[in-house]
Amino acid sequence: MNARLSWLLPPLVLLASPALAADEIAFRVVPAAGVRVGGNLEDAASGAARDLQDAASFGLGLEWRAGGVDRWGQAWYSRQASAVQTPDGRFDVTVEYLHIGGTVPIGEDGPLRGYFAAGIGATRFSPSGAGLRDKTDFSGSIGVGASMPVSRRLALRVEARGYLTLVDPDTAFFCRVDNGQGACAVVATGRTLFQAELTFGVAFGF
Repeated sequence: MNARLSWLLPPLVLLASPALAADEIAFRVVPAAGVRVGGNLEDAASGAARDLQDAASFGLGLEWRAGGVDRWGQAWYSRQASAVQTPDGRFDVTVEYLHIGGTVPIGEDGPLRGYFAAGIGATRFSPSGAGLRDKTDFSGSIGVGASMPVSRRLALRVEARGYLTLVDPDTAFFCRVDNGQGACAVVATGRTLFQAELTFGVAFGF
């Protein structure tokens, strides 16, 4: 190699490495936080509303490249510490979603990169209090979001996602068994429970 050109090699390698490194990103971790609203319940016994209270939520996404341009598979977990008010008192309840799905891009690349997200999985209701039992039901979610790259391996995100949980008619919530006798604080009507969530997160690429 010409000695006078050899000094150009290190800068050229550095300039080329970002493009090569971007191709190597195959996995992302996305911690997020926001607020979740909704969750309408109606007591079958009295007809009164027994809704889940709006509260903060925290999520974590694990994503892997699924082929194509900016298409990713996703395992998404979201947790909310909420409560339900009943005539017997206030029941604290943790509502958790665990969904498997993915994201696909929307529109053209730019400073903000839109995407569509969807997943299916399960919802778990975990009430606090002695003897109260957890409940798990099938659910799905869809959402839209925007990602703003900060560097090759870091991006800021905002996402709005809706969750729909399928429940059996006359589903019993917040149940306990005392001395062999069962009792439930809420027996809800309807077949579905809907919640909406707005989160802000950071995507770390590896």
